[in-house]
Amino acid sequence: MPTLEITTMVGCPLMCTFCPQPALKKKYEAENAPRDRDSKYMGLETFERILSKTPKHVRIDFSGMAEPWANPDCTEMLRKTLASGYKVAVFSTLYGMSEPDADQVIELLRIHSQQIVAVCLHLPDANGNMPGWKYSRTWENVFLKFRRLKQENILDAFSIMTMDGSGATHKDLSHLNLEIPPWHGHTRAGSLDEKNVETQNIYTQTPHNTTAVSCADTPFYDQNVVLPNGDVLLCCMDYSMKHVIGNLLQQNYYDLFTGSEMNQLRQTNMSPGFSSCSICKSCNRTLNYDLSPSSMWTASGDPLALRDATIAEYRYHLDRINASPWWRFGKAVTNFVRGRRAGN
Repeated sequence: MPTLEITTMVGCPLMCTFCPQPALKKKYEAENAPRDRDSKYMGLETFERILSKTPKHVRIDFSGMAEPWANPDCTEMLRKTLASGYKVAVFSTLYGMSEPDADQVIELLRIHSQQIVAVCLHLPDANGNMPGWKYSRTWENVFLKFRRLKQENILDAFSIMTMDGSGATHKDLSHLNLEIPPWHGHTRAGSLDEKNVETQNIYTQTPHNTTAVSCADTPFYDQNVVLPNGDVLLCCMDYSMKHVIGNLLQQNYYDLFTGSEMNQLRQTNMSPGFSSCSICKSCNRTLNYDLSPSSMWTASGDPLALRDATIAEYRYHLDRINASPWWRFGKAVTNFVRGRRAGN
């Protein structure tokens, strides 16, 4: 599904070790200092302009490259998005969310449950991968409200995670007796400073893809991230802002996919050989292709076995195509022609 992740602010105070915040903050501030020194937070008016340019089939994710509720306008952003009819996913540490905010958010999730694709709570872990988090009674009360919502089973997907290979939570949360699956990290396509997590041994090494590649999550490169100033990044791996594909305050949505940056990326990805000019060549979420003896591109390995999420997505689109009246009409015409040719 095409998605647009909303980065409501830059310089997330949680400073998670698996989130390369220093790289993002340094590049973003360098790019914006001459233009706008107040672009750290996405304003509500800016958000509304971005939303107005985003097609309704694009899912809006409150996640991005920072805790969404570090921006005090986030609840209102969520309200406007749901009222506009978009599908929504929420990924939050609950940082910055007051109890009244939590009540409003939970009520919105209840009312618009058919639009909610996923809710994921990211909790502090036993390895200290969320150094900016501090326990408070308010945080726990907010979390308990969300846990009660999870128990209502009105949302299709509600999960809780940590950035820890054991799934163990921070010691200040041990009394909650939470059972969370282990999490396996990665280097964000080389954006991460691996020294920050080198003792944990739970991440994959940065790949060095020397074949032609395509994104395993979406063949259209349409799972993007928008920053507070309207800049759109290729994907959630690009904390170094290697691929700014456009700006939704200055362009229309589909213009993002026809610009020079996107065209250069596609050209690099379809070429054999490693290149530092494409973040995809250092990503572990790729399909890798080789030329067969007949000079046809073939995917390495079994992408259907490796990418369950991608399979589900392709099946979803295939089902929609098969259900289309135009597709059924086309098949009927084809069958009729075949029958005439066979003399029936």
